[in-house]
Amino acid sequence: MSGNVRSPGSGIRGLVGLCGNVRSPGSGVRGLVGLGLLLLTLVACGDPRDQSNRPLAEEQPPVAKDTEPTQAQSPPLIKPGLLWVQELLTFHQQAPTITADLMILVKPTDGDSILFEISLWCPEDGRIRLKCSKLNVDFIDALVQKNGDFVLELVRSKEVVRGNLRDIHVFDQERKVIGPPFLTYLSLLVQEAKSGPVPDRGVTKGGDGKVEAKDHVTGLLVGVDINPDDTVKSKTYFDEPGKPAVRLDYFRYKAFAHLQRPTQMQLTVPGDPTSYTVRLRQLDAVPAISPDRMRFTPSNGSTEIGLEEFLKRLRD
Repeated sequence: MSGNVRSPGSGIRGLVGLCGNVRSPGSGVRGLVGLGLLLLTLVACGDPRDQSNRPLAEEQPPVAKDTEPTQAQSPPLIKPGLLWVQELLTFHQQAPTITADLMILVKPTDGDSILFEISLWCPEDGRIRLKCSKLNVDFIDALVQKNGDFVLELVRSKEVVRGNLRDIHVFDQERKVIGPPFLTYLSLLVQEAKSGPVPDRGVTKGGDGKVEAKDHVTGLLVGVDINPDDTVKSKTYFDEPGKPAVRLDYFRYKAFAHLQRPTQMQLTVPGDPTSYTVRLRQLDAVPAISPDRMRFTPSNGSTEIGLEEFLKRLRD
């Protein structure tokens, strides 16, 4: 574009050049005639300087002969639904690096309740440093990588487990509950703490109190119900359209500095009668987390156990 745009005054210098060095008789008349023709040409074509600041229409394919020319389209605009979603994100606010304390009450239908308390350190790179107590006794020390790979140690027994979060299934092949969903969906809970319950990317639809998206962490479809005050009522993740995988219901919003977050979430998995109540006790947006805090090495003399045995220890 810039190669064809003339600098201010270039047209005047061109005209002076046309007239200034003529020496033959009658050159004044010919010069005036040439000047008049040039001015007519400029009027017909328009000054290219006037074109450079006009909004560019969307590029159109060449118009074939014997067809009516199509009307030029305006540049694409942000859809009103996406503007509304942006307003929801602005209300909740986001933080790339956080520390958080969670309390999770697991209440089975045929047994005693189990209380887990989890401290999380979550830098911007996607890793998760985790310490967990069970019934007020130190239980797990772990480090989870961005891709879900983890190394964890059962603190008291000095037993080490290695695997990936996607290997912690809620159900076995016979639909028997084997894994706690708060570990299966740990990355989602961390994303909730960082960005809030409104999807911050992959949004496909917004409006009428609902937001739809494709979650960038799991690839699951997401449906969100919004309250009139811009807080979130519930969120459902779907394995496929019409087949819910997990649902979160939100209560009791609180401001943690500039972050607006629900402090209580009810986690429900279809087919699992166990009640999972997640409480957000503390949330801090921090500039960084020290390398020493993120470092994790299993204890000397620890032994390794399989994932199945570890999940059994969680239920005991």
